Amino acid sequence: MKRVLVTGAQGFIGRHLVSRLLEDDPELEVLGLGRSTALEGRFSHGEPLPAELRAAFEAHRGRCRYKAVELRDTAAMTHAIQEFEPDCVFHLASALHTASERELLQANVEGTLSLLDALGDHPALMVQGSSASVYGEPRTLPISEDHPCRPVDLYGVSKHTAEQLVAVKAARAGIPYLIARIFNVVGPGQTALHVCGRFARGLLELEGETHAVLEVGPLAPTRDFVDVRDLSDGLMLLARRGMPGETYNLASGRETAVGEILRELVRLSGIEVAVVERGDRPAGVSRHVADISKARRLGYLARHPLSQSLRDLLRFQRSVRASGAPPIVPSF
Repeated sequence: MKRVLVTGAQGFIGRHLVSRLLEDDPELEVLGLGRSTALEGRFSHGEPLPAELRAAFEAHRGRCRYKAVELRDTAAMTHAIQEFEPDCVFHLASALHTASERELLQANVEGTLSLLDALGDHPALMVQGSSASVYGEPRTLPISEDHPCRPVDLYGVSKHTAEQLVAVKAARAGIPYLIARIFNVVGPGQTALHVCGRFARGLLELEGETHAVLEVGPLAPTRDFVDVRDLSDGLMLLARRGMPGETYNLASGRETAVGEILRELVRLSGIEVAVVERGDRPAGVSRHVADISKARRLGYLARHPLSQSLRDLLRFQRSVRASGAPPIVPSF
């Protein structure tokens, strides 16, 4: 693969993936697409924060460009694809789980449909970025790729619908595709819209206060947290070695209670705080952990221990606070 298109290229996962692609292959060209205008050195999804990957992009500036395109603008998407002629497409553009019902359907379902229509019968490999939310409450653990999909919220429904669209339309057009079901991502660059980033931000905002109290939601649920850098390597691996038409879990394969995440962040930060758990906040599914044996057979390995991911997340959030940079509002 010599030309790679990445949708959602300025988001948390997108920027990490693009950086890894450029570093890994000195001949690779990348075209990033997304809804937001170009934000130099920033993650744009949800809450624009400085991207620590800027040096990597500077070093490979001539092989990477970004274009602001609304995914539902099929004509503009078609033009971008025909002009760039990608060998591989990573579809990572997505509304967050906190988005409205309309936004979820527009971005995750209509956006995917538009991308498929824009691809037509162009023979690029499509790697569909999906989510562990499609599984819902698990019947058995760990969750393998053949586990029934019974999402419990509209975010999961929208991601599962997008998977089905890809399976039907790509197969009909003769486009090779893979489904990557991504579990809970963590690492430097993560915003407070996700639980690890929210805990880190909340702790740092209380630093230096006496009798500090942090109110949180349920801490008993478990999740499978995967470092964004390991995830990026996993996505690249699927594109190179995955079997077209197959679905792969990308995770760490380790089950971790949400409360353990908070305890580790408190330990790493050194901030003294009283934690008050509020049971009136939704917890989602009770337990999640992935069976990643299918991806492991391709050579996938989650190399970053959770403590390192959380340490790097804290360091990143500290640097954001120390910079005092004014927030940038993305144009969604």
